[in-house]
Amino acid sequence: MDTDSIENWRGLGAWGFLKKLYSHHKPDGGALLLRLVIGVLMLASGWWKLGHMDMNVGFFASMGFGPFAAHFVAWLELIGGILLVIGILTKPVCVAFATEMAVVIWGTAAVPSVIYFGHDYNFVLLAVFLSIYLMGPGKYSLAYLLCRKK
Repeated sequence: MDTDSIENWRGLGAWGFLKKLYSHHKPDGGALLLRLVIGVLMLASGWWKLGHMDMNVGFFASMGFGPFAAHFVAWLELIGGILLVIGILTKPVCVAFATEMAVVIWGTAAVPSVIYFGHDYNFVLLAVFLSIYLMGPGKYSLAYLLCRKK
């Protein structure tokens, strides 16, 4: 019998309804969704940076960083995005990305055009990376498959 059928929800009252409603959370599915979406975004960002390295180096120079930083961040985003998608080395990647976002927030504070648009996107990314770090990769990840006890 389906556990989510209407008959199982009748007669619960308000408190019982809320308890049942919130007892069906799927944290591993949430971790997977966050990893996939953010991983693809970071992968695409790294791919774009690598394809437009002259502009990327110029932007980094406007913040006081050299060409090495531009190349490093592009490769970090590309490789780190792939690692997030497949779910391996998730915590170290999230630390690296959170550090990158903190530097972006701090480093772009002096760039007037960036201040105009705000840092909301970077703060959201920072929060997502910290959330993935705290949740871990979840059971829908390569890390889970490789490290589970048999």
